[in-house]
Amino acid sequence: MRFRALFTALIAAGAVATCAGPEDVSANGTPVIADATARAEIDTERNEVQRNETDWDGLWRASDHAGALAAASCPPGTQRQEPLPIDLSVTHVSLGEAAQIARRIPKNATVSGAWELTSSNSNVGGLSGLALLPASEGGGLLSVSDAGAFVWIGLDEGAPSDAKISYMQGSNGAMLTGKSEGDAEGLVWSDGLALVSFERSFRIEAFALSTCGAAARAARVANLPGQHNGRNIDENQGPEAIFLEADGALGFGYEGMLGTSPLGRILADGTAEWTSKTAPAPNLHGLVGREVVTFPDGSARTIEMFRAWDPLQGNRIRLSWGTGEDETLTLSRPLLVDNFEGLAAEVLPDQGLRVWIVSDNNFSASQKTLLYALDIQITQD
Repeated sequence: MRFRALFTALIAAGAVATCAGPEDVSANGTPVIADATARAEIDTERNEVQRNETDWDGLWRASDHAGALAAASCPPGTQRQEPLPIDLSVTHVSLGEAAQIARRIPKNATVSGAWELTSSNSNVGGLSGLALLPASEGGGLLSVSDAGAFVWIGLDEGAPSDAKISYMQGSNGAMLTGKSEGDAEGLVWSDGLALVSFERSFRIEAFALSTCGAAARAARVANLPGQHNGRNIDENQGPEAIFLEADGALGFGYEGMLGTSPLGRILADGTAEWTSKTAPAPNLHGLVGREVVTFPDGSARTIEMFRAWDPLQGNRIRLSWGTGEDETLTLSRPLLVDNFEGLAAEVLPDQGLRVWIVSDNNFSASQKTLLYALDIQITQD
């Protein structure tokens, strides 16, 4: 354990919880520091300790900020609220004929499940970011919507079974409204926090869902850049992807355009910067999902999903988990494909990967909300 993590834990353990409710609201089982002045003093002292550490690399990690973000997201007097259960219709679907699947999906990858999701709740749609929830949170999948909502998707024996929804609140406790506020795209779950990236107004917000559930307010993690290499970025080509590196550092990726998807990272002081790297987007594709998965032996794999669309060819999705010819697959016509944007991955008991992807139907009757589970055999380098 690094010294700063131990220091943060000691600080959190000495704090006094003040969130009201049926149960004390706390972050990850530790009391929340309620007094803003005390939090500021503690954060300042902690940052000074971090600056004096020889191994401190100046990068943002949820473990260093979880307590302060939970306190901001669940301010004093917050009562925990549970998300609203909603109906979910789950229909098994086929990607297409076996010969067409074989042309686009390598032999080391299989489709373990494919479903279309519908609901009478008109806000269930536009699903973009996707994350797997730990068992302590009930398991299953968590997604974010372009309409500023969280959607929980329960899993029963590896298949979607039920759903719940809550609507995102801003830092003032008011619901996020419209695309300018609520266009949620990327999602990461870490230390009891749902970290969400937004287009239109480029930023990352933290929601302490583990602490106060649907009552969580947005707590700012970082504002994200509006330019790259001196050029303005269109509001619809922004941070589709956020991800945690193997060491826990928080990164982000922009969809970009014309096969150029720049990558950036968040610094410990809450600022954002570009790295010198770009995601290897195929021509005319843009990055929409990225996840780094760590195996029990410490090795890691980066999974990336890229999207392209035009009126003649329709949606085209490229999923990669390495650089080899058998480490990429393509979903395109005549297979059943839609506007896939959300990506989550987990390590299977046999050391393979299960990759979940979900499509954003843009709240359009002509599109579908599809959820696919793909099992991939991994050859370790």
